[in-house]
Amino acid sequence: MSKHDFELAKEMLDSLKKSFDLNSFEKIGGETEFGKQVALIYSQYSNNPNAKNLDFQYKKLIQIANDIKHLRLSNDATLPDWLEEELEAVFRKTKDLLIILENDL
Repeated sequence: MSKHDFELAKEMLDSLKKSFDLNSFEKIGGETEFGKQVALIYSQYSNNPNAKNLDFQYKKLIQIANDIKHLRLSNDATLPDWLEEELEAVFRKTKDLLIILENDL
């Protein structure tokens, strides 16, 4: 039985995604509740390749969110389609990794 509440982590990821959908990129990085959950999972399971990948995907998510935020701050109204698609792909990968970790641990 896993020591971590992966269901709660998935809910936090969904909440984070909804905040991104509402164009709110103000609170990103380790400051988010989901960021804290990723850090906790990684610290507990740092030898697990899926935990390492989860940490990597979260960092990638932060980078994409920062890129989108900077585009919006520079009044660039043209958000590239590929950037939105990449953000969605990273959310899916992250959620899949949470499911895998929940089943494996």
